[in-house]
Amino acid sequence: MELNERIIEKAGELFRKYGIKNVSMDEIASSMGISKRTLYENFRDKEDILLSTLHWFGDKRKEEFESLFAQCQNSVEVFIKIIEVHESAQDCSVKFFEDIRKYYPSADKILKKRTEINKTHLRNFLLKGIKEGYIREDLNVDVAAFLVEESTYTYIRASYLEKPPFSFNELFYTMMINFVRGIMTGKGISIIDAYLQQQKSN
Repeated sequence: MELNERIIEKAGELFRKYGIKNVSMDEIASSMGISKRTLYENFRDKEDILLSTLHWFGDKRKEEFESLFAQCQNSVEVFIKIIEVHESAQDCSVKFFEDIRKYYPSADKILKKRTEINKTHLRNFLLKGIKEGYIREDLNVDVAAFLVEESTYTYIRASYLEKPPFSFNELFYTMMINFVRGIMTGKGISIIDAYLQQQKSN
């Protein structure tokens, strides 16, 4: 992996865990075992790293989902894979989103653009699921796509709880399983329930 990519990956990890304002250029450099001078030779400043991080992770997410679509036989399997991917994903601090909204308008613009792109992709995906017979024909796909993308703010609100009685992965899992079962036809629900039974057995 190129040095730029390693910096982006490590900085992104720190930003999501502690927030952007709480992470200094010194801390990014020391966490990688490189000098701050080397860091500045590759990036103009912390905002430059942040913007690069958002683009890099956005492209990576796109590749991952394209791979999922290619591997899965139907829309239900894709939803299951998405749930499994998020179960092992790193928790994201509320400070990350707060800092972007308050201090980094260029980054906020990137996130909003990504959200709109994701809604369009999800809408098309839901329409495909309807054609396959796994998703209900009466589903309002615009509302469903909106709910999935805006669920990020549910995680943010949960972050304010002093001692939440669940992990964020458990929160996502419960939300998505119930959402997916709610939009499915009987044919789709049977696949989801078989998956849940398998998970219970494991």
